[in-house]
Amino acid sequence: MGEVVAAILCSHAPGIAAFPAPEAQREAVYRGFAEARAVLAAARPDAIVAVSCEHFVNFFVDNFPAFCIGVGTGYRGPVEDYLGIPQTEVPGEPALGRAMLETAFDGGVEPAFAEHLLLDHATSLPLHLLRPENDIPIVPLLQNCLVPPLPRLPRCYRLGQLVRQAIDAWPGRVALIGTGGLSHSPGAPEGGYIDTAFDQEFLRLLERGDGEAIAAIPDERLDRAGFGTWEIRQWVTVLGALPERKGRVLVYEPVQSWLTGCAVAVLE
Repeated sequence: MGEVVAAILCSHAPGIAAFPAPEAQREAVYRGFAEARAVLAAARPDAIVAVSCEHFVNFFVDNFPAFCIGVGTGYRGPVEDYLGIPQTEVPGEPALGRAMLETAFDGGVEPAFAEHLLLDHATSLPLHLLRPENDIPIVPLLQNCLVPPLPRLPRCYRLGQLVRQAIDAWPGRVALIGTGGLSHSPGAPEGGYIDTAFDQEFLRLLERGDGEAIAAIPDERLDRAGFGTWEIRQWVTVLGALPERKGRVLVYEPVQSWLTGCAVAVLE
């Protein structure tokens, strides 16, 4: 039987790697990632399910699935040179990806699937900070956080439940990583606005282990926090897989120069 041995939730703002920030904030965020990296290493996973999104790298408005599960043998990234992260090939775990796909279909959620996916900062940056060796096979699970209509939060939560079922039946140790958010609006006129009230309430619910309450946050509230906040869908999917666990927030910093409320947390 399979086991979820670690679950990490984190922001993936490209500025974390590419842009300057006040030294105290930058060091705090990197300490949070370092602590999460140690949690992942201690868990010794055989595979990582990377619940993420993408930014018009593999999909565009003419063809944008709500969910896409990677079933390939490897994935290359990041596609953005400006990040300063070496481009590399990360091994895939197609058997687990296909098990997740079949389980999701059996459970009433029908993701797309792809053998070939490019990784952008949403996946590559967290992997670089959490497992720079890139030696653990991954299953990318990309979610639409860009082009409305978006999958509803309860649907993401349900997909997480089905991912857990697939992992439970898979013979290996699996880590879950959910990346995105928190509040931000990149490229918009309000791009410098960070909704710290939303972020802090969100993290309080996480620490209480109240994933269902997070999944019930109205779309209108996410919109007020910034359209980049739509990326909490990745956190919600991981919460759906682990409803029995409470969150421990390792860091939260509203970093203006990164245009993002940046957080790192673990579920334990």
